[in-house]
Amino acid sequence: MDKLNAISVFCKVIETQSFTQTAQLENISVAMVSKLVAQLEEHLQTRLLHRTTRKISPTEAGLVYYQHCQPILTELNEADASISDLSSSLQGNLLVSVPMDFGLRFIAPNLAEFAKINPNLHIEIDFSDRRVDLMSEGYDLALRIGNLQDSSLVAKKLATTTMHFVASPDYLAKQGSPQTPTELQSHDCLLYKATGSQIYWEFTDDDGKVERIKMQSKLVSNNGLTLVEMAKAGLGIINQPYFLIEKELATGELVEVLTHYKRQTVDLHAIYPHRRYLSAKVKAFINFLQGLNLGKLR
Repeated sequence: MDKLNAISVFCKVIETQSFTQTAQLENISVAMVSKLVAQLEEHLQTRLLHRTTRKISPTEAGLVYYQHCQPILTELNEADASISDLSSSLQGNLLVSVPMDFGLRFIAPNLAEFAKINPNLHIEIDFSDRRVDLMSEGYDLALRIGNLQDSSLVAKKLATTTMHFVASPDYLAKQGSPQTPTELQSHDCLLYKATGSQIYWEFTDDDGKVERIKMQSKLVSNNGLTLVEMAKAGLGIINQPYFLIEKELATGELVEVLTHYKRQTVDLHAIYPHRRYLSAKVKAFINFLQGLNLGKLR
């Protein structure tokens, strides 16, 4: 038995909770994944995984073993990477998930510079608002705007932006300007929805009182720029980050409403799997992002 290989496969099974996904990531058969885990269990004389037709999860012993082995594997990979190229240029694959509209505006115009500095790095950027599963899908890094939910990931704050409720002058001339959140229920609101969850708009008054309104709409999209275009056409009110509507506010194509409520602040984070040591390629990409001086995404 190649013990190191078996340990590596076992750790990947823990992370993906799937023999099939592990086989795809390791480029081996599902049968080989099962064989390597079984050999490791035989070597240790203990069961490492609970297996059912629906789920794979670690036993108590399996979890302890994983917690000891994963940092060692990470250190070995880092050691290999540090020796593989004495010229210090980065190598290997870098898979990154970036929000569509943010990525096209801030990442795409600057990505060529990062690629030129790291010619031996294979870079794959996924421009999508879909919330990828970093561990199971093999992503090295993801950028996310808004609330973070997965506490098992490391998050590094990169910038802050504010949300604004806006509509076109034509729409407001016809429908009137809402003065309270509850009045939105009689307006046409165009909603952003990236996942299957319910959509709420949040308002905070000068006294700090928070009001959350459950929104319904005939027009929902997972793309902010699409909603901006719909709002400019007079179809309704949108709630979007400032960096997507800055030009339209300056030209008067869109007008802010409900301005007597505090603007909601949302953060941009870089997130990556929790590891003792951050890989050189991920560290380099985070340094590249910080060099963009995003600060406040206006």
